[in-house]
Amino acid sequence: MLMKKKIVQWLSVVAVVALVGVSGYNLLPQILADTVYPLEFTEHINDAARRFGIDPALVAGTIYGESGFSPRALSRAGAMGLMQLMPATYRGLYSRYKSGVIGELQGVDLADDPWDPKTNIYLGTAHLAGLIGEFGGDATAALIAYNGGSGAARRYLAARDSSVLVTETRLYAPKILGAYEVYGSQHRDKLPYEGAVSSGGAGGGSASAPNKVELKVEKPSEKASTFWKGFVKDMFAKYVKV
Repeated sequence: MLMKKKIVQWLSVVAVVALVGVSGYNLLPQILADTVYPLEFTEHINDAARRFGIDPALVAGTIYGESGFSPRALSRAGAMGLMQLMPATYRGLYSRYKSGVIGELQGVDLADDPWDPKTNIYLGTAHLAGLIGEFGGDATAALIAYNGGSGAARRYLAARDSSVLVTETRLYAPKILGAYEVYGSQHRDKLPYEGAVSSGGAGGGSASAPNKVELKVEKPSEKASTFWKGFVKDMFAKYVKV
């Protein structure tokens, strides 16, 4: 009788632990997404992404990885604002915008101010879209170029091995793609995506969608697993220097 009572007690404990575990697995993603992964400036993100035919969740993930959504972020190298544009990159993009070369931005009113959130998001998205077009829709290569330059992306593509990159650039693409998965799974209602549109990229090539990482519409039951997958990728790239 005593043994039976102990077995029942242990089974009860196991059941409670399992229930808490399942609940945490399914509920924590939304809690963490709202606190660890902030989301602002959705109007600008969505419109810029739509104009260049890329997933707004990728733009949000890039902003998160670059600045943590801080418009006044400044890197040691001098990169500025939400999408951390270098001064020369910003000046080139703004010049092409003013001269009408970036056709996707026709009708958009941008201030000549890299710290302005709207300006930074639209020009940063133009830069990212141009790189995605330059590297044939390979989002990993495009992100490597965004962080380390096109030369770094070409070295990666030639070797198909990220070990040829410096540590910061090697970890950059996994961090952004991990954040991309989180924003795409947990914030999709705020970052709608209908697929790529046909357009000329800011760099002269096609601004095609990042077809190697495009997220599909998920069932509610799949959102938690996508979140945890992206969260682990993001945390690994942030804190594990290998």
